[in-house]
Amino acid sequence: MLAVQLKAKTKISARKEVIEQNRVRVGFERSLRKSLMKVWEDISDDLEKEYIRRQVVTRSLDGMEDRFRRVLEPHYREVILAFARRVDRTTKAEPELEFLIAAYLEAVGAERIVSITATTRARVLRTILRLESEQLGVDAIAAVLKDDVSGAFSALRAATIARTETHNAASYASFERAKQLDIPEMQKQWVSVNDPRTRSHHQVMNGVRVGMEEDFLVPYEGQNWTMSRPGDPRGGPANVINCRCALIFVTPDIEAVDS
Repeated sequence: MLAVQLKAKTKISARKEVIEQNRVRVGFERSLRKSLMKVWEDISDDLEKEYIRRQVVTRSLDGMEDRFRRVLEPHYREVILAFARRVDRTTKAEPELEFLIAAYLEAVGAERIVSITATTRARVLRTILRLESEQLGVDAIAAVLKDDVSGAFSALRAATIARTETHNAASYASFERAKQLDIPEMQKQWVSVNDPRTRSHHQVMNGVRVGMEEDFLVPYEGQNWTMSRPGDPRGGPANVINCRCALIFVTPDIEAVDS
């Protein structure tokens, strides 16, 4: 008989955790998708009116970035707070959490807003050039332009942006908050959803565990992509867009099961 009773490890279900993280993310995604659709609706109205009035859309284009920023920055903040708090179950608005938000907005969020704006502007300009080359009338061009910006393109893009931006901010928050806790021997583990929608190269990552300061090596098209976490922009679009993978954290006292 052992003289000292060993403390039992706390066990966490990797499967349940990835399901719960996705459940929380979906709520944020729906809200953002709705907000983005409203942004594109407002932009399309402005484009139509300005083109009819001036046959150019410079003012509408110039105001796009601010529209996206007003929607995305509060979204990033809410997601980061929610997922950072999940790591250690804190309910406090601690200075460390505010630091995470500020760092993300500066390093990632600002660039994403610029990129989303640039893609939208480019589509608007291509559409105008195409319609003008077809020698349509001013009213006809304005009407088609409005439908193009607020129709199927915006619905599909809103869904993709909502899923990708929410996932990236959530994964960032979990990882950076776990690092802030500075728990000895903590490791991070990649957890995949593992359903028919999961990328094959993310299925093979399921259960892979590395140190907190190490990168995951994600195999894709004959090379290993270094990623600190799911959603890490260094993985490129093929590893980031529409990703639903999650992180969990294990220590000598916490064991992950059913990965």
